[in-house]
Amino acid sequence: MAWRPHENLLEGLLDNTVPGKVTGWIRFVGMNKVVKLDLIGDFHRDIRGTKIRLSGCARDDEETRQCLQGFSPVQTGEVGDMTAGLPPQDYVAYP
Repeated sequence: MAWRPHENLLEGLLDNTVPGKVTGWIRFVGMNKVVKLDLIGDFHRDIRGTKIRLSGCARDDEETRQCLQGFSPVQTGEVGDMTAGLPPQDYVAYP
């Protein structure tokens, strides 16, 4: 199941410029620490090899702050489905 933390997101940066690795950080409402990412794998090919800057307008209320209790500030493991939902394009539109 996909996790969509849009209600808690303040800002972040995801970096897939090293093949086979996604690193970065994310700040969330309700967490005192910045979440560090050290993942194995790649983004989907619509954004593979890029850096993605994240920004959000999180709600700062009690319910939102409680949502991430117990969430680890260090995330390791394999990358899930990270995509911008753009159509994949292997070639440019000109010769």
